[in-house]
Amino acid sequence: MKKLFTFPNDFKIREDEVKNSLNGEITVQKFSYGYDMANRTSIINHLIHKYKLKDYLEIGTRDGRNFDNIIARNKIGVDPKPRNYFNNIIIKTSDNFFITNNIKFDLIFIDGLHLENQVDKDLSNSLNFLKKDGFVIMHDCNPPTEFHQREIYEVNGKFPAWNGTVWRSYVKNRMYNKNLNMSCVDSDWGVGVIQVGNQKIFKSEKNLNYAFLKNNRRKLLNLISVKDFIKKFN
Repeated sequence: MKKLFTFPNDFKIREDEVKNSLNGEITVQKFSYGYDMANRTSIINHLIHKYKLKDYLEIGTRDGRNFDNIIARNKIGVDPKPRNYFNNIIIKTSDNFFITNNIKFDLIFIDGLHLENQVDKDLSNSLNFLKKDGFVIMHDCNPPTEFHQREIYEVNGKFPAWNGTVWRSYVKNRMYNKNLNMSCVDSDWGVGVIQVGNQKIFKSEKNLNYAFLKNNRRKLLNLISVKDFIKKFN
């Protein structure tokens, strides 16, 4: 019988079991470093462990929950207003950081301001400071509803789940940049995995509204399962 894992709030799931949720697959899989729940952190750590990546940059650390659990040897976080302070957190906007940065990174994780205009800049800058064969990882690429891709986080004084318009930045590179290799893992609100490479571009569309995403989601995002991600980068 496959091993049963228990997580906070007494959530139980067996290895290799896949449960579907609003934010994508909930599953425990055997990553390069061992069994873990699939999410942005385990996807990043799989790549770091598998390819022995050393230099890691995180744009948007917030409370440090992801940053603190990344296994890279050299870590830098950038956030203008972090909720928690850790070693190697730089208190700057990502724009200002990249102006003076002279370091190239093996893996850059983009999880800052979730708006298209800012993500466009973060992705462009990240690709410019990426080592050969490095990875850019993007969070929140697969909003499940139109509400989740709203531009304003706060709604009636509350802060419900918010993916913003990150997907538009990701999709524009699927439509216009043939020199990338892009896929989106269907877990944890859509985790985009990007490398320099070659891809068949998706037919361009000027009106990037939610209906376009909804009607073309799987091919447009190149949406893959967690298991397919592990097979692809194994």
